[in-house]
Amino acid sequence: MTIIDTAKRYSLDVYGYLLYLLTALPAPGKAPSEESLIPLLPWSDSLPDYCKAAYFEIL
Repeated sequence: MTIIDTAKRYSLDVYGYLLYLLTALPAPGKAPSEESLIPLLPWSDSLPDYCKAAYFEIL
């Protein structure tokens, strides 16, 4: 839930961001460095455009 709530807080498309994380996280291997994880953070400028689509909560 923390990843989803953080994605919402940064107005990311939750599905797109989770898809990106699940495909990009295996790339650095079993012991990734901190530097290799920084581009995956929700405030990173290097996120793909499909992650940056605005999140809107439907009431």
